[in-house]
Amino acid sequence: MKKVIVIFIAVFCFTAPALAAEQGEALFKSQGCTACHRPEGSSKVNPSLTEIAQMYQGKEDQLTRYLNGEAEAIVKPDKAGMMKRHIEKTKQLSDADRKSIADFIMTYAK
Repeated sequence: MKKVIVIFIAVFCFTAPALAAEQGEALFKSQGCTACHRPEGSSKVNPSLTEIAQMYQGKEDQLTRYLNGEAEAIVKPDKAGMMKRHIEKTKQLSDADRKSIADFIMTYAK
């Protein structure tokens, strides 16, 4: 019985982050984020997913707080004003959904 529980926990620990990132990708797309944020190719205004993930690496909680309007942008903060109306949308999501979006973004960290 203990072996089954250990196996279940191990499987859950390895698959839960992947499932959260998968859900986060769907949310990211459904919220229209892909219009400005792509995997590669930052512009003067819009950072790429890779750039965002690299800047928030080790600060994932701060990214989730940013998506809830509770933290300042660390990527192109001078352009953060353009994100205000989008952050209003992400603030309406559940904590779990915002975390899923952050998990998806962080899959681009290199």
